[in-house]
Amino acid sequence: MKKLTLLIFLFSLKSLYAQGGREITYGLFAGGLYSTMSNLPDVIVPKGVYEGYTLEEKGKFGATAGIMINWKYPYAKISVQPELSYSFQATDLAYEDIHGLNYKMTFAYSYLNAGMQFKYYPIEGMYVGIGPSMAFNITSDNITYSSNAEDIFGGSGTYYEPDTEVQNVLNASLTGKNYFYGTFSLGYEFNSQFFIGARYALGISDALATEENGHRYQENTNKINSISLYIGYAFDFDDLTNF
Repeated sequence: MKKLTLLIFLFSLKSLYAQGGREITYGLFAGGLYSTMSNLPDVIVPKGVYEGYTLEEKGKFGATAGIMINWKYPYAKISVQPELSYSFQATDLAYEDIHGLNYKMTFAYSYLNAGMQFKYYPIEGMYVGIGPSMAFNITSDNITYSSNAEDIFGGSGTYYEPDTEVQNVLNASLTGKNYFYGTFSLGYEFNSQFFIGARYALGISDALATEENGHRYQENTNKINSISLYIGYAFDFDDLTNF
């Protein structure tokens, strides 16, 4: 019975392919992105510790590039596109208080991304897509820190931690993590095989871990969201009849 069911499924699948065939392309893409990591202020300065300061996270521009394979079934107006990519994503955290102290932390991480896009073509060339992806952090200790502490406290006899020491503590206490996200895309594929697109990536899982530390840094849920614009070029497969 199981063999008969499998044969029926394979026959049906083959019949669907025969209705309109399929197009397989592979290609490269690259572009820019703008990303932010959420809830960073609550990691660095827990609520209620003191007042008279502002702590604000600010998104930064980054870049992405990758490779993809697109299985397209024109008769059904759909395609499945697995892809691998690299991305650089960063967020600034800016502090300022009533005493004139200010500092900036930059959480800057590089990722290898593996994902899948399920695309629908409402009209020829134009597509909308949705799919899951996983980002693997390959620079998990890449926080930079700079402040005006030396200008304010230097020579006054007041103790302060030099920027290099604070930066080392941050990288030992906060670790960039692998995270899961969903993507929503809109794009257009030209007959010349060039394609352009825009994509929104919605962070689903936590992207930052707080290790044990003596600086009151707290564990939180920090998700990364980004918007990207990209351009690419696709090549045709000629004789892959076994797909």
